[in-house]
Amino acid sequence: MTPETGVKAIAGTQADVQMADLLDDKARDEALQFEAAGLYLDLRRQKLDLDGWRALLKQAEGLKIDAQIARLFAGEIVNGTEQRPALHPACRNAALLGDAPAGAALSEARQKTRAFAEQVGRPDCLDGHPVRRIVNIGIGGSDLGPRFVYDALKAFRRVGIDTRFVSNLDPADLDDALEGADAETTLILVISKSFTTQETLMNARAARAWIVERLGEEGVAPRFAAATACPDKAREFGLEEARIFPFPDGVGGRYSLWSAAGLALEVGLGAEVFDRLLAGARAMDEHVATAPLARNMPVAKALIDVFNRAGRGLPSRCVAAYSSRLERLASYLQQLEMESLGKSVNAEGGPLAESHCGPLVWGGRGSDLQHSVFQWLHQGLDEAPVDFIAIADHGRTDERVRALNANLAAQGAALTHGRVGEGELAAHTAIAGGRASATFVMETLSPEALGALLALHEHKVFVEALFYGLNPFDQWGVELGKSLARSILSGDMAGFDGPARDLTHRLGLD
Repeated sequence: MTPETGVKAIAGTQADVQMADLLDDKARDEALQFEAAGLYLDLRRQKLDLDGWRALLKQAEGLKIDAQIARLFAGEIVNGTEQRPALHPACRNAALLGDAPAGAALSEARQKTRAFAEQVGRPDCLDGHPVRRIVNIGIGGSDLGPRFVYDALKAFRRVGIDTRFVSNLDPADLDDALEGADAETTLILVISKSFTTQETLMNARAARAWIVERLGEEGVAPRFAAATACPDKAREFGLEEARIFPFPDGVGGRYSLWSAAGLALEVGLGAEVFDRLLAGARAMDEHVATAPLARNMPVAKALIDVFNRAGRGLPSRCVAAYSSRLERLASYLQQLEMESLGKSVNAEGGPLAESHCGPLVWGGRGSDLQHSVFQWLHQGLDEAPVDFIAIADHGRTDERVRALNANLAAQGAALTHGRVGEGELAAHTAIAGGRASATFVMETLSPEALGALLALHEHKVFVEALFYGLNPFDQWGVELGKSLARSILSGDMAGFDGPARDLTHRLGLD
């Protein structure tokens, strides 16, 4: 029996469980609440009794999760299809790799980005001018991670420096990022692992033209920097060696914000804030590596998510963040989880045991979702578990904050208990309840808490992949569309079907 098959069998034993009846079980209460690295996680609102939870832990024991985490942290090959390690934990703690050359390279890269972050703070950084606008050009992990973290920690940004992000090929995206900017005080960051990504290079060329138009060719070099795993290609693009910041192939795009690919964070927020972000992630790394299985927060969340997806067959999960600063959390998790767990084959190339992979992830700001999709969550025919993300902010007395958090608490209770319909509209007003949710609480939205939250989800995905038996570190599906787009742009339509040919004509691409 595979771990995933075992989870499905456990779910079968829970079919008649009534969630509301489980909430007075003190032993279950203790088992399904977790605290680590400044985060609190409540998993009590799940369709799972204590015996079921213990059975899930038993399945997890067979995966030897501690040994697999140790392999990840030691920089061993965990990405089998590409024969690479996954070095994102080492980006925030190079000591994990011991005396290995990769660890020394990461330390050297951090020293280089740190020196540049300090330089950005000087009034003569840009050929005698200060930095007032940073424009980060990237896509995928080179955009989503840094963009989300910057938005989340905007209250900590460097005074007088505005950081904006560009990923879309629509010219309006770059136009908006440069709106109101002075070329003399603008720093362009080009973030691309391969330095061949079409969207990134096209936008970088457009940004270069914008600088040249205003300052001439001599204005380009002081105002461009890059982070890449292919420094040679960055040099071919015309960037100065001192402004090229390397990171290794073993850092996947969706995990890369901890590396030089997070340059916009280190320079836009400042070195101290970035260090605090790293410290929070390291605290979660320490927890996942040392906490007993039954008290391990990332493992617990992974077990619940696998239980709901593979066990109960629920195809999606909603992430409802009750914070405007965390508006992009769902988008960030979409890439992290769906690019990692959206696979149809196992790590050996065979079919997945139960034809399950990770769920579709969606969501947004909780207070906004309440006035739109929560109708579907409460009364729709399909159940989607909800992750509530709360910020306690105990020190604040603003009535809006109190109302915001009251709404979060109320929605979790409503999903659990529902409502009995009354009167002539009883059938319409009745809400069944019994729908699963999990709640994360951060005391404040600090760099440390955010770093811990992101590292938790990285480790959660790693554990889920062990259950499904797949490789979470490759993304071959992403590459196919890119390859076909290049063929269309080159005029090579061999092998394309009629609708594709018609569309290229309609769009003026032929």
